[in-house]
Amino acid sequence: MATAVASPDLTSPEYQNLENSSRTSDQHKSKYLVGSWFDLIFICNLYWPLILLIDGWGGLRAHESLLFWQVFFVTTPHRWITLFLVFGDREKYAQGINKYLIVTLLIVGSMSLLWLSVGSLLCLMAVDYVWNAWHFAAQHHGIYRIYSRGQSSNYSIWPRCEKWLYRSFILYAIARVAGWSWSNEQTSEWLFQLDYLMLAIPVLIVMRQWIASIGHRWAETWTGALYTTSVMTLFSCLLLAVHIHSEKLVIQLALASALFHAVEYLAIVSWSMQSTRVVKRKDLFGYVGSRWIGYLVVFVIVLGAGAWAMEHGAVKLWAAINLMVAFLHYSFDGMIWKKPRQAKVL
Repeated sequence: MATAVASPDLTSPEYQNLENSSRTSDQHKSKYLVGSWFDLIFICNLYWPLILLIDGWGGLRAHESLLFWQVFFVTTPHRWITLFLVFGDREKYAQGINKYLIVTLLIVGSMSLLWLSVGSLLCLMAVDYVWNAWHFAAQHHGIYRIYSRGQSSNYSIWPRCEKWLYRSFILYAIARVAGWSWSNEQTSEWLFQLDYLMLAIPVLIVMRQWIASIGHRWAETWTGALYTTSVMTLFSCLLLAVHIHSEKLVIQLALASALFHAVEYLAIVSWSMQSTRVVKRKDLFGYVGSRWIGYLVVFVIVLGAGAWAMEHGAVKLWAAINLMVAFLHYSFDGMIWKKPRQAKVL
C-alpha cells in the first residue's frame, strides 16, 4: 500500500505521498503509524504464524472456517471499500470524477460483454490472478516505503533497485504458486534452481533494513524493519512450500497471505480516514471519518453477510460482480494512492 495520507487521495500502490500527509511532524517521527498494538497486529500482521498453526492443527474444519471469514468478512470488504474512497469523496468530484467514471464503464462494460458472449469467467479469473499478484506486490512495497521514509537519499539509486527487487520477489512467489510452475517436470527443474537465487532477495532486503534501522534512528525505524521481516518471511515460506511441493502448506500460506494483505489494507485506510485532515472536513467523508470504527464494523458485517447470501443464492452473478469490483479496486488503487507529479523547478 502506500504512504501517508493527505486525503482520501491517500497514497498509491506505490504509496509514496509522504510529504503531503496531514499528520503532524511528531507523528512522522513516531515509530508507529497509529500505535504499538495497532501497527504490530493490523499492519505488521505478526499473528500470521498463529493462523498457520491453527490451520495446520485444526484440520479441514479449521481451514474451512478460516477461509469463510477471510473471503466474506476480510477480503470482500477490503475490495468494496475502495468504491467508497472514490465515489464517497466530494474532493474527487471537484478534482474530476470523469476519469473514475470512464474506468468504471470500461471495466463493467467490457466484462459484462465478455461474460454474456462467452458464458464463462475463466479467462477473467486468469486476468484477476495476474493483476492481483501485481496489486499484492505494490501494496506490500508501498507500506514498506511508509515505514522506511527518510532513510534513503533522494539521489540514491538503491530505493529504485530495492523497489523492483521487493516487487519481483513477491510476484515470483505468487507466480510459483500457480500450478503450471510445478506440475511440469522440465519447467520445475530450472525453476527449482531459480528459487534459491530468488530467496536471496528477501535476505538482502531484510538485512539491509535492520542494518539501516540500527544505524539510522533506531527508535523511529525498527517497526518498519519488523514489517519487512514479517512480509518477506511469509512469502519466503510460501516459495519454499512450492519448492518442496507441499500442496497443503501452500494452501495454508496462501490463506495467511490473503488475510495479511486485506487486513493491512483496511488498517491503512482506517489510519487515513481518522487523520486530522479528513475528520475536520464538513462533508460525508469527514462525518464518516469521525465515526470510522463504527461505520467500518457495520460495513464489514453487512457486506460479509450479503456476500455469503449472494454466494448461496446467485453464485455466477455474485462471482461476476465480485470480479468487476476486484478490477475496479486494482484500478482505483493505482489512481487514488498515487503520488502526484511535482512541478519542475525552473
